[in-house]
Amino acid sequence: MLLRKNLFVLLILLAHDGGSVEGSTHWLLNTDGLIIPQLSSPFYLRRSYDLIAFLNQHVYKQKIDLIIGELLAIKSNLTAKMNNLDQYTNELTSKIGCIPDYYLDESDILSTIVNPSYVSRIGKLTEKEGPASFAVPSTARHKSGDSASPGEPPRLHRPSASLQVPKCTEFMPLDVSVAAFDHLEGVHNRSRLRMAPEEVLMSLEYNIPKLLTDGLRWNPGSWKMHTIASYYWRLKGNAPEAMECARRAVTLAPRPFKDIALLSLGTILQRSQHLNDSLLVLLAAVEHDATEPENQLALGNTYMLLSEFNRSFEAYRVTESLSRLYSKQINYIKKSVNCFKDLKINLLKMESLLQDIIPGLELYGALQKEFDEYHEKLDREQAPLKTRVFDESYSHQVDFLIQRSQICTTRLAKDKGEPVVSCDFISDVQMLMEDFAVEILNNYVDLKRELINTYKINSLGIYKKVFVEHF
Repeated sequence: MLLRKNLFVLLILLAHDGGSVEGSTHWLLNTDGLIIPQLSSPFYLRRSYDLIAFLNQHVYKQKIDLIIGELLAIKSNLTAKMNNLDQYTNELTSKIGCIPDYYLDESDILSTIVNPSYVSRIGKLTEKEGPASFAVPSTARHKSGDSASPGEPPRLHRPSASLQVPKCTEFMPLDVSVAAFDHLEGVHNRSRLRMAPEEVLMSLEYNIPKLLTDGLRWNPGSWKMHTIASYYWRLKGNAPEAMECARRAVTLAPRPFKDIALLSLGTILQRSQHLNDSLLVLLAAVEHDATEPENQLALGNTYMLLSEFNRSFEAYRVTESLSRLYSKQINYIKKSVNCFKDLKINLLKMESLLQDIIPGLELYGALQKEFDEYHEKLDREQAPLKTRVFDESYSHQVDFLIQRSQICTTRLAKDKGEPVVSCDFISDVQMLMEDFAVEILNNYVDLKRELINTYKINSLGIYKKVFVEHF
């Protein structure tokens, strides 16, 4: 009983002694068996007598420890993924060497006519055909229902003499033609077709609009004139007009020459991005004449654009067996496919790894915000490091302040509402969190995304659309 009384008196004396007794509020048993004070302890409070604050510090400290544990696990996982991504980034160096040597743009794979011997099958522009060319199928007759008597030419439009361009619709009406593949979407919606000018056709001798117009006026039922007129509109990049002429050429052409008109029709669809429609028309062209290398080459190009590589290479093989004229072009395409396959696979793998990093990074950022909230609560009750007590018993720890940087915050004074700058040394937890800077990780992701997009947009060429990675 006497002992309890003496202890009570001692505690009262200690409580009323303003500055004579100081000490640490957190002690730790070290490996040498010594109990040492922890100056950076979260339990070193501004108000050491505040029991509620002391208990809350324990809750906040536990929560922060849990968050740091999660952050460490996520950071370890993200680091492994970033190292893997960096490895693929480094491998890009060996993959991009083919870009200048085997770059292939979409325009390089689109079909066109360059072989003079093929064009010679059509004949000369000034070549006039006999009355037999007027035997126009019934599907090509005027929509009013007019029909020609047996042995007479059909009643066709008589366009104005001032017309100076070969508008095929002005010379022969053709509303619907099964033979012209009108059931295909691209042909049915021909007024909406768009294509780039096929400037390589400039080298043909047919690019004289007045001669073409006069030829159609003189012989509106000529498949040759309609075919050549389709070339003229392809040169101009006018897909709807080119399609109208090609439809009439396909309808009018005799079987031995129908593949010529079909090739033009299929090429227009190909260049207008109606690849599946183009495939059907070009298959028909090959069916009509499989010995024509231009038919096989156009078919191979369409298969290529559809990412049907085995069928494409088979068509290319047949093309080379028929003519060596296109061997250089075909070999270039084959080498380009093999080269860009590795590059695209590498970029897609990088993109996949980057996408796999993002969810972890988002969780990482959310946890860091949660950490900041709890750390603010924890820090609010702690005594500033600069005000914590040192004495001779642990003077060897003084240098721990010297090794730390400082952080300053601005707060509003309660009495005047004026901003007050308060600076203190960075705590242990804050030093640890410097290694968890989410901004650095976000910058890393942004840089990698920009790198991948740059290569995909500027370096892949045709392979942005062609699934060479499946080959």
